[in-house]
This record gives sequence, C-alpha cells and structure tokens, in this order.
Amino acid sequence: MGDPGTVRNRLKIESAVANARAFLAVQREFGSFDAYVWNFVSASTDRAQALSKDLRKRGFRFVGPTICYAFMQAVGMVNDHALHCSWRDRSRRASRR
Repeated sequence: MGDPGTVRNRLKIESAVANARAFLAVQREFGSFDAYVWNFVSASTDRAQALSKDLRKRGFRFVGPTICYAFMQAVGMVNDHALHCSWRDRSRRASRR
C-alpha cells in the first residue's frame, strides 16, 4: 500500500482478493465464469442490475450495475452501439466467437 505506483485503497485491495476467490467459486459451480455470466442474457432489461446483485450475493465486491454493464458490453453480451458506430459490427462479430 505504500507504493505510489499501485492501488493504495485497502478496501479495493481486499476486494480484489475477495473477487478472485468468488471468481474461482463461480468457476467451480458453473464450470466457467463464461457459462455463469451468459445466464444473464435472457434476464429482463435490468440484466446488469441482476448480474451485479447476484455477483454480490456470491461474495464479489465493487461490482455495481455500471461495472457489470461495461463488462457485458466488453464481452459482447450487450451491443448498444449506435447504428453508425464502427464498433457496432466489431462487437457483433466478437460476440459470435
């Protein structure tokens, strides 16, 4: 925590450790983290809130709906880029892999 080049917030450091443990538990339960998160695709329009709530129930921390939504976008679960955005097609192609 004394290194100015790293995260020095104790709660964030402890959360990173807790999240890693929770991640491994989810992998054990579902076979992979990928299999777990794709369960939320068919959820209601509040998918990111549902994912956030479930992750917290499983022991994850600092995983609010905004972070979950950004994750869902990054992995191709959500593609809400504007029709004219060059990333829309890239996101669609990536989600098919």
